[in-house]
Amino acid sequence: MQAQRDFVPVDEFQVGLDRARITRAAQIQLPETHETQGAQADGYSPESPPASSHNVVDSMKAKKHRAGLKIRKTLHIGRSSDDFEHTTTALVGAASEGSGSRYMTDAPEPDEPTMKDFLHNPIDTVKAKISEKGNQQVAGQITAKEIPHGDEVDLMHASDAVEHARDDAHRLLAIEDLSRLMKERQATYARWTFDRHITKIRRLPRGEIKLRPRSDFEKLNPQAGMATDWKAYLLVYYAHQYGGQYIGYGSDPPAPSKETVMPNIERLLLASSPIQEFVMTSREIYRWEQPAETLTYLLIYATLWYFDMLLPGSLAACMYLVFQRRTHGNTLEDLREDIKHREDQHRVALSLTELIVKEGDKNWSDKIVEDLGPWLMVQLADLANFFESLRSFYEWRDPHRTLYAMIVLGTVTLATALTPMWLLVKTMTFGMGVSFFALYPIAVKFPEYRLLVSPAKRFLWNIPTHAEWAVKYVQAEGTELAQKSIPVASSLALPSPTFDMEHDYNSYSASHDNTSGRLIISRSGLRFVSNFGHNVLWNVQFDQLEKIEKVDRVVTKNIPGKLQEDSGKDLRFISRSGKICLLKKVDKRDEAFSQIVGFSNITWQVLW
Repeated sequence: MQAQRDFVPVDEFQVGLDRARITRAAQIQLPETHETQGAQADGYSPESPPASSHNVVDSMKAKKHRAGLKIRKTLHIGRSSDDFEHTTTALVGAASEGSGSRYMTDAPEPDEPTMKDFLHNPIDTVKAKISEKGNQQVAGQITAKEIPHGDEVDLMHASDAVEHARDDAHRLLAIEDLSRLMKERQATYARWTFDRHITKIRRLPRGEIKLRPRSDFEKLNPQAGMATDWKAYLLVYYAHQYGGQYIGYGSDPPAPSKETVMPNIERLLLASSPIQEFVMTSREIYRWEQPAETLTYLLIYATLWYFDMLLPGSLAACMYLVFQRRTHGNTLEDLREDIKHREDQHRVALSLTELIVKEGDKNWSDKIVEDLGPWLMVQLADLANFFESLRSFYEWRDPHRTLYAMIVLGTVTLATALTPMWLLVKTMTFGMGVSFFALYPIAVKFPEYRLLVSPAKRFLWNIPTHAEWAVKYVQAEGTELAQKSIPVASSLALPSPTFDMEHDYNSYSASHDNTSGRLIISRSGLRFVSNFGHNVLWNVQFDQLEKIEKVDRVVTKNIPGKLQEDSGKDLRFISRSGKICLLKKVDKRDEAFSQIVGFSNITWQVLW
């Protein structure tokens, strides 16, 4: 079945605190739906012995869920999820703005200008207030986190409630809350990336390009005779067949501006947060803040230097850290210590995000370069992708590919340990020459193929970025809901003559060619129906979709959202025949975008 190729259902506590892993069979781990378990338990009979230990576990989970519902009704603790058979997660849920909870200390209070300041220096006070607003916006993007600090604090409170529950009833309620937060954590990861950093996708061309003989690429040159177009013959076919998933990314960037540059800076800073922590930790070592620790590192360095083992020692340390992450993982205790460190005003911040949690977001400078140019846009995107893939490698997001990379790293480590230093240096300088004189020119002359000649991408081959992971996660949810024939229409989607509850998933208000109507997402494709006359003005099947793009029109800038007549949030669809359709003012555009991706059952490539 297709579902078995897309995802594997696991318990949300088994998934853990990091992004869900991808199995060797390219199946993403999808947290199980407790409501489905509860429905399956309705036919459970205590007299009938379970067929396997797996059934016993399912029965216990189902009994726990039904008991939780009864207890909540008895204690008059209701939940909105109890009124619906299926709750929404990453596929249809809107991105949460995060809780404002704190674990140890209250948030710092910024220094607000007083009336006395306004009377003495009215112009400077107004300028400071305007600059403060801009600083908040910049700081909000620079220090964004996939999981807000307050949400992680709520998770710790739920964990504490499980440990300190007074009786079984309260413990069961606490487990239900902790289970819900763990599953919402995975949905937040996918939702955050989809809403903020995926704007263009297209059908992956690999496998669709047919092999043609070389004669088809030969042209008659009056001076030189028959000439072969080697670029078209080798690059277009073989390169797409070998690594089509990396060809074309960043080839159509948006116009450079602060609004388009900042998302990639946000991704870069977020994905490199472990590097920031490493740099700050190294700073503590060379400053001799802990003399005993610094002396230990000095002794290790001197020993490796004496035996000419600095390079293999460094590579072995990297391997140890990656394998240690695999065995230890990210636990609730680690998260608790991380939260305490963020809120402790007397400890040095290890990253920009942590600094904002400590100090607040109103004292940042608004001196950000707004015009960086298309080249720097692509470089920022590539660098952010590299750190995201590196983080996925370190966190074993795709274990078998991480293991392959570790085998390569281990082989290189062994080779550097056994190779004479003169030969090692000669080999390294030769590699630098090949990169400078061969690989870099290819990357410059053929920018669409630059990732194919990137040594870093070769090492992290097919290890997913956060965007690629989010697409896989959302499609797994869409496959699961589609196969279970579960309608996912939101409560705001009112029944109408144009909406089929059995075959349509959801509908969103939009406009097309100055005609207002609704974009309807069905099992087979999309269609746009006018509000007056209920005429189908446009429709396309999923298998005919070539490209989907979010379009942001800058309209009524600096006007409060409630006063704007046009949201400026559009969706552009391009079919395989080249037909273009632009839907304007799409209601809940990000939700509609993720549903189209989730239900399309198409292998998508993230373009930007």
